[in-house]
Amino acid sequence: MSDLNALNKETHEAWEVNADVWDNRMGDEGNEFFNILCWPALASLLDLRPDLHILDIACGNGLTTRRLAELGAQVTAFDFSSNLIEKAKTRLADQAARINFHVIDATNESQLLSLGENKFDSALSNMALFDMADIETLFRILPRLLKPNGAFVFSITHPAFNNASSAHVVEKSMIMAK
Repeated sequence: MSDLNALNKETHEAWEVNADVWDNRMGDEGNEFFNILCWPALASLLDLRPDLHILDIACGNGLTTRRLAELGAQVTAFDFSSNLIEKAKTRLADQAARINFHVIDATNESQLLSLGENKFDSALSNMALFDMADIETLFRILPRLLKPNGAFVFSITHPAFNNASSAHVVEKSMIMAK
């Protein structure tokens, strides 16, 4: 087994185990980091309009998937964790008709191509690329999945906040008591 395959397997196993914890942490509405920092920027870069077909890459518990569908998009969402996809499906409400979930490994070319070529107006990946053992496959195949002039919008943590020498001491809540 190659080093990348071993790392991908290890990451997959970790997310299968972590699915309950992550789903409980993000819930239906997300956390402050997502709501204040990620979502406003992602939504503005996607130029959201009704009836766009958007690919949600590494969708986790479907938080961004549901938001996109609430805004009128048709969303195809995938994650390589079957446990996270099951969590995402249980959180669906009115948007179920606008969402298709898949268990797909973003490092697997044939699985990615099974989504359909020239099908998506845009693609989104929120805080997930740094958990992929190999992003080369996704970056090579993604242009084939997108329609001409399709956009890929993604977010990652800045290395200053995601390295062995940084220490997260406090996470301050910005919710004010009424």
